[in-house]
Amino acid sequence: MQDKSKKTGLGRGLSSLIPVSELDKQYIRKIQIAEVVANKYQPRTDFAEEKLQELMESIRQHGVIQPVIVRKIDSGYELIAGERRFLAAKRLDFQEIPALVKSVSDQETLELALIENIQRADLNPIEEAKGYLMLSKEFSLSQDSVAKKVGRSRTAVANAIRLLKLPQRVQQALVCSDISVGHAKVILGLPEPEDQTALCEKIIAKDLTVRDTEREVRRMTTKPQCQSAPVDPQLRKKCKRYALALRESFRTGVDVKWTGNKGKLIITVANEEELDRIVSQLKQNATKVS
Repeated sequence: MQDKSKKTGLGRGLSSLIPVSELDKQYIRKIQIAEVVANKYQPRTDFAEEKLQELMESIRQHGVIQPVIVRKIDSGYELIAGERRFLAAKRLDFQEIPALVKSVSDQETLELALIENIQRADLNPIEEAKGYLMLSKEFSLSQDSVAKKVGRSRTAVANAIRLLKLPQRVQQALVCSDISVGHAKVILGLPEPEDQTALCEKIIAKDLTVRDTEREVRRMTTKPQCQSAPVDPQLRKKCKRYALALRESFRTGVDVKWTGNKGKLIITVANEEELDRIVSQLKQNATKVS
């Protein structure tokens, strides 16, 4: 359940960042849609088609009731807030749209775009993370400063930006809600991108919970043991290489232990089903070799 206190404390809100006074309301005017360009700092890139169609139907019947907010630029106007309304009106071939023209900086424009979308829960986790990163890089802000600007904790901003370190396949799964942010944070516990992607696929295929995923990460990060000393360095590397290859092939824990002039290959199985699967795989490989 979402903490309402956090939501109400998000940023300063659009009403305080772009105060719309009674005097402002008197100056709301119609502007040509052709003169409006999209916000170059808009963090949201994915507009849900179904919701956009619903908005279009509402605007078709009642018109654009709430004005968009824009700022003046050399070529016309740039959107600050109200991109969905703008897109809907444009698709409906409206020539004009009600607008309030405000004078704000680039930094304020990005802050406002972020806050508007976060407050409406319109950003997916990757869009939100990219917005924070853009705010930090474009205007040389620390993560702490970014957090204060948008009303988040520094930890929340830092954790969001960490998601951008994930491979593209994992990020896409997060965007499509195939995995949750909780899953993604656990996946980050794996150091190798290949392992992160493999685990993501396993989460989707087996519908793993976050707790299941934590167990998988613990299993995957358990170092294969190649014992005991003294063991030739080349043999030790070979043991490790074979163990890693077998772990990937069998998708379970594998250890190679070496003592003196002999060794052990240990395959760990979680249940009978996994045992049957691995034995079947070994038989198939043996058949191919023979």
